Amino acid sequence: MTEINWGYNCLTSGVHHGRPDPIWDLPIFHGVTMFDFEGLKRLVVTRIYSDAMQFVEHGLVNRHITTVEWANRVKALAEERFESVFRATLEGTLKYYDTPGWYKDLEVTLEQVEKNRLNRHYNPRHSHDSINMLCRILGTRCAIEASKEVSA
Repeated sequence: MTEINWGYNCLTSGVHHGRPDPIWDLPIFHGVTMFDFEGLKRLVVTRIYSDAMQFVEHGLVNRHITTVEWANRVKALAEERFESVFRATLEGTLKYYDTPGWYKDLEVTLEQVEKNRLNRHYNPRHSHDSINMLCRILGTRCAIEASKEVSA
């Protein structure tokens, strides 16, 4: 049996690494441009459901809550709430990319490149600007709500 890296699961609490596959690290705007709205929704909801089922099949905590019924409810909530969470997340990242701090950061980045001194680990993106984070934001909200509903 393969050991599960729970840090890849978008529904885990605590440290979340996100899945390492390049598709999950795409910026949100890029993702919706590539897949269109419905395609991105399918991608995200499928990932959330897959991660919920990972809890059902392998989770050791909350066995009375993390059932197939719970996973199905997580999926249904993710489908219902995708548009509002997607729009809020995209709007927040686009606002970030239009702030004085962002433009200053770009100027410093260009200066560092011109001096050949840019830190190779520099990541210019907003911390929430990836499909990974969209899955995490939407998925954790839906998992919490589904847990409350199932345990009630």
